[in-house]
Amino acid sequence: MKRLTLCAFIMAAVIFSSVFSLVMLDSSSDELYVHIDDCLEAYYSGDEGIEEKIDSLEVYWGEYYVKASFLTHSSSLDDVSCTAARLMPLLKENGEEFTAELNSIRYRAFLLYESQVPHWRSVF
Repeated sequence: MKRLTLCAFIMAAVIFSSVFSLVMLDSSSDELYVHIDDCLEAYYSGDEGIEEKIDSLEVYWGEYYVKASFLTHSSSLDDVSCTAARLMPLLKENGEEFTAELNSIRYRAFLLYESQVPHWRSVF
């Protein structure tokens, strides 16, 4: 009976930590999407404060990186960090690659979240 109780406790702890990490990653991703949307809106409207919004996105990406690094491989996060670092030079080139890179960051953050969602196929 003690083994069954211990096993149930361990399973409950694993489930709790998984749910907590998913909720944390989801809320962090939602805030990242808001920063990306702010940058895109400022870019399309010709807002002069777009550089401040990009700086804000880069600062938040640093926070997101720290939170997500506990949950996922750092190589995928490093790729997004390189993309985030290229945003300011791409903005100065006035090309459509700027918006493509922002959308790339959004999609990669979505993939990071989706890779952490448990599926039955990964259990069996």
